[in-house]
Amino acid sequence: MKKYILLNHIDSPNLLTQHQNNSNNISLNNILEINERNLNNYKNNLCSIAYSEEPISNSIISYDFLKNFLNLKSPYQKNKDNFIYKNFYDDLIFNSNFESGNLRMAIKHNNNEYDLIIRPETNCIRNYQWFHFSVIVNKKLINPIIKFNIINLTKNSILFNENVRVLCYYDNCFNRDTHNIFYYENKIPNYNDKSLINNNNNLHNVKLNQNNNNNLINSLSNNLFYNINNKTNSFNKDIFIINNENSDNENIQEFKPFKSFNSLSFSFDFSKIKSYPKIVYFSYCYPYTYTHLNNFFSNIIPFKNYLRFENLGQTLLNRNLYMLIITDFNDSFENLSKKSCIFITGRVHPGESNSSFVVQGLIEFLLSNDNIADRLRKNYIFKIIPMLNPDGVIFGNFRMNIEGKDLNRTWNDYNLEINPTICYCHNVIQKTLNSREIFLYCDFHGHSNKNNFFIYSCKIKNEKRKFTELILPYLYKFENDIFDKKSCVDKIAPDKINTGRAVLKTKYNIDFSYCLESSMGCYRTQNGIFPFTIEDYKKIGKDFCKVLLKLNNNKIFFNTLNYIRTEKKQKKLEKKNKKKMILPVINIINNGNGRENIKNKQLNTSINRTKSDLFKSTRNKKLNFNKNLKIDNNINNNMNFINNIVPYTINRYLNNNHNNFLNTNDNNKLLLKS
Repeated sequence: MKKYILLNHIDSPNLLTQHQNNSNNISLNNILEINERNLNNYKNNLCSIAYSEEPISNSIISYDFLKNFLNLKSPYQKNKDNFIYKNFYDDLIFNSNFESGNLRMAIKHNNNEYDLIIRPETNCIRNYQWFHFSVIVNKKLINPIIKFNIINLTKNSILFNENVRVLCYYDNCFNRDTHNIFYYENKIPNYNDKSLINNNNNLHNVKLNQNNNNNLINSLSNNLFYNINNKTNSFNKDIFIINNENSDNENIQEFKPFKSFNSLSFSFDFSKIKSYPKIVYFSYCYPYTYTHLNNFFSNIIPFKNYLRFENLGQTLLNRNLYMLIITDFNDSFENLSKKSCIFITGRVHPGESNSSFVVQGLIEFLLSNDNIADRLRKNYIFKIIPMLNPDGVIFGNFRMNIEGKDLNRTWNDYNLEINPTICYCHNVIQKTLNSREIFLYCDFHGHSNKNNFFIYSCKIKNEKRKFTELILPYLYKFENDIFDKKSCVDKIAPDKINTGRAVLKTKYNIDFSYCLESSMGCYRTQNGIFPFTIEDYKKIGKDFCKVLLKLNNNKIFFNTLNYIRTEKKQKKLEKKNKKKMILPVINIINNGNGRENIKNKQLNTSINRTKSDLFKSTRNKKLNFNKNLKIDNNINNNMNFINNIVPYTINRYLNNNHNNFLNTNDNNKLLLKS
């Protein structure tokens, strides 16, 4: 039987916070039992609503209601004022009636454990990951340690697996005082995610009709990975079972099953807060709201010599989309007209709040009195849109705008009725290109699975400018120790062709088109794993400015380019040498003892080739080589050499030439298997 998977448990001695209460720790052995117990509570109607932002007729939550509720859109899609935010108990008062808040419901198991359901994105029922809510305690609790289970997360792997605790805010300070953190798959079906879990043939689909035997269904229900729906269920889908040895139903076909939701469990000790009322905010990452942005704008208004604001237009909810223009406006008109533009965007995905801190750090540095900032203002005009999706930020969405569209997948398909902010970006780009060049574009994002921060670029095919797009990532590595060059990508994947980075490269021919991703959780160094702080994010933005100045230095530019090209040539040579290492093995296979030379033959296969042509494709080609390939006479004295051959190289050769080895002796067959 397929069981739900415990992804990770982080309660080890090497923790990022000092708080620990051993008497209340949850062991790894009983976390699955706890989840089973909670599911049984629903099935036995033992759970009640503690908080809801929607009108609910019955305060008792059944399992059928829970399944349906988790797969329903929120009824209020565009007016957050319609939410009722009702609490049913006074022990803990939940609230998400604020910007970026998205708690949909809290369900009480007992006085010390609550299941939490986060709201789906507006006009969309996917991408449950961001969460932001508050808990208020007005009176003394018998047991101040409360366990929370967020039960409808959709990502299979997030950074809470990396020893990063859930973020909380109280006493005017962010910290990570949560403990007993688990992230695991639960058994609650996610009907909106139809991606395949397992390609094994033991997963099948039973198509039921009115003549099906109910006893058969009941007998199989214990082996279901997904709960069986009856015909009256509004989410009635095909019924999925695991075909075990006891099942002999003939009407079974292969299928792609639904995934289940994931649960994030954590505990918090409210006794740490001394004064009443005790208010604690919990969030996925450091919140950065539309109000935070406007307050930041108010603080930087005095920088009139360097800064101009431009209102690009209205969002779908009639909020202003502002663009900041930063340069030295005291320059002459002639100097201003010669300056190139650097175009910056951020927060296209509302849940990636850390990107706003990176952009703020960049803006603060550009407006500072630092010598590097002054030189950048004299050389460039910066056009910065800090928040491309303010509507989604206000509603607490993770990736979508209020129309349920991922704005970073609509740069090639935009209109004012669905994604007006992307339309405004295209208008800015086109007007800018009419008067000056856009030297560089960068879109700032947050990443929920990877550590550190890194850059996605677009490969330049022009031979004269080849590898120039890699200069900025290389310079960043020298500037900031937590930059991860290994995670950088310089290709445009098929599913990324409609992103801002790709469209500005392909449509507007901006070679230096980037996407900077910073982790929403932690960074790795030689000293261990550490959670990001707000200052860490701001430093990424400041260092971006320093890298830009180096990019403008011709000497640094070409020295770095030569370094990159030399490194690429060296890696290419190493890869070529690894491919050549397979040649002696092939000769051993064909000659048996490895001492005889291959005689001149005319073959239609790829065995008898020169070294340089060994791994070229031979499909529909006839090869005719008359060149002997010599074997090292000492090869038999060092058979361990074979074990060091790169496995994928052998496999690729054998897959292309398997017919040539059908007559190989038994010893050579054993050699291939090894």
